[in-house]
Amino acid sequence: MKKTLLHGLFPLVRAEILRLLFTNARTELYVRQLARLSDLSLQTVQDELANLEAAHLIASRSNGYHRFYRADSKHLLYATLRKLVVRAASHAKPQPRARGQRRAERR
Repeated sequence: MKKTLLHGLFPLVRAEILRLLFTNARTELYVRQLARLSDLSLQTVQDELANLEAAHLIASRSNGYHRFYRADSKHLLYATLRKLVVRAASHAKPQPRARGQRRAERR
């Protein structure tokens, strides 16, 4: 899994779920698809989906066999969050400075 700036802003699980649902805004994915695409465990994905749904950032529907999830375009912060996720997911995560590097730069 490629680490992006998005992973620096959010915990790994949340970053991956947001990336998958907000970069493909009109796409609906079911839990096993999200787990497979993110390389995360099914239970971990289910727990994070419950958190995001409780915050009304994502919406779901069931066809009787699968529960599909998508970014909730009706949420007040949808446009802002989508823009943030898309931009942050496309930039590599900055590498932390080596210890003592700041002192060496001053000399």
